[in-house]
Amino acid sequence: MSQFRSLFLLLAALFAMSITIACAEQTAQKPAPPPDTRKADEAAIRAASADWSKASQAKDLDKATSYYADEAIFFVNNGAMVKGKDAIKMAWKQMLETPGPGLTFDTTYVEVARSGDLAYEYGTYDLKTEAKKGKVADEKGKYVVVWKKQANGSWKAVADIYNIGE
Repeated sequence: MSQFRSLFLLLAALFAMSITIACAEQTAQKPAPPPDTRKADEAAIRAASADWSKASQAKDLDKATSYYADEAIFFVNNGAMVKGKDAIKMAWKQMLETPGPGLTFDTTYVEVARSGDLAYEYGTYDLKTEAKKGKVADEKGKYVVVWKKQANGSWKAVADIYNIGE
């Protein structure tokens, strides 16, 4: 009986030891969480949005559309869903060629996901164009942009939607 008891205790000890080793290995292999870069990412998106607004007001088509990812989607108010950077460039070309002071926008809020790879921004825009007889038409509205961090660390717009009205 004591031999059976000794064998049982040995097996129980080996089992407990193997569980302890397995748990230690699992804990050791768990990767550290990525650093929280949300504040820096928010600042980068705000800066990109401000530069984008300046490029839009300057009517610089190439610069204004450089903020879109290749696979981006642009949702035109009461219009088509424009897919892809080249198609978006054509939609912006028409808008930027319209005579008048141009388009400006102002960021109200930016939220970056904890994962650090997606963010959204919303704000207001103002599009001033020349109307008939030299008067300026002033269109105001709201927008939302979804940003995605690229492999090189830059942020690009992957979805952009706006609507007229405050």
